[in-house]
Amino acid sequence: MNANKLISVGLPMIAVTYGLSRFSYGLMLPYISESIPMNASTSGLISSLSYLAYCIAIVLVMVFSQRFTPTFILMTAGFTSVIGLGVIAASANPLLLGLGIFTAGLSTGFSSPPYADIVQEHIEETQQSQTNSWINSGTSIGTALTGVTAIVLSDHWRISYLIFMAIAALVCFLNYKSLLKQRTGRKQRTVQVKKANWHHSLPLIIAATLLGIASSAYWTFSRDYILHLDTAPLYLGEWFWVIIGAAGLLGGTVGGVIQKIGMASAYRISVILLAVSSIALVFLSGNKLAGVLSPALFGSSYIFMSGVLILWGISIFKSNPSLGIGVPFVLLAFGQVMGSTLAGRLVDMEGYPFLFILFSLVGMIALFVVPKSKY
Repeated sequence: MNANKLISVGLPMIAVTYGLSRFSYGLMLPYISESIPMNASTSGLISSLSYLAYCIAIVLVMVFSQRFTPTFILMTAGFTSVIGLGVIAASANPLLLGLGIFTAGLSTGFSSPPYADIVQEHIEETQQSQTNSWINSGTSIGTALTGVTAIVLSDHWRISYLIFMAIAALVCFLNYKSLLKQRTGRKQRTVQVKKANWHHSLPLIIAATLLGIASSAYWTFSRDYILHLDTAPLYLGEWFWVIIGAAGLLGGTVGGVIQKIGMASAYRISVILLAVSSIALVFLSGNKLAGVLSPALFGSSYIFMSGVLILWGISIFKSNPSLGIGVPFVLLAFGQVMGSTLAGRLVDMEGYPFLFILFSLVGMIALFVVPKSKY
């Protein structure tokens, strides 16, 4: 399998599991809240279920990756995505909505690590970083698609989720057909991970957790804030998610950028821009021209940052790429579990501006831990 063919099925799968199944909740929240009354604390708690499910799924993948083929794990991702999206569409109360969000969130954890194994096994080494980066950028495609769907269907959020479910089923089928020939049965080899790898991963663990906390408020409450902001231009509320997704495509270039300026510099740039995006949300969203800056910065910096974390993890756990993705992403999600739960309470107590500024400062702390050039 060549790199382009793998990207052609991997990118849509990541778009479905991340963009449609996981991050669409923040976009649809204002409409969902009209049908299912919830306060900000409940909304934040339900959002945290998606991240919690992601943590559980990705840990399961890391534990059982040697027993199941990447194709089987990816089919599990597709199945949980379809079921979760269907449950969300049929939700009549917060409990059922939370169950759907949790089930759909499982798909996210099941989808990323298998592609890293497939890339290592079937893609030339010189193309592996770029292939991983472009597959990861599928998040931005899914995010943009949810934004367009919301604009077209307005507040018909249940129909939107039914459409997402149909797309998820199609993408799952396409992956099955394309990856069927790559199945080699259960892995018999046990990969040994050295203690030094875990020692080197400590800065990565700290960084991923902090950045998970820092980004959680934006994913969950940014659009809700814009829609409640009287001074924000009308177009911004409608196109907010599309701007995030379109800008996220820049994150697919992370592999090439790292080759030119180094991983540490690329990491610092992504962290600074991610923090600035939250500050810009508070101070520039009322401006017709500058309002677009915040979602554009967030979309591009988040995908770029997560791409850096992927390549940072793989550079540490060279013998086990799925673990290299799993470690930073499970900590990123763990941070988002804590962050989204706390964010809901802070909104109720202090309001949106305080929330976004505080979480921006949390993100800046991550500048104190940077990746090394070699491990």
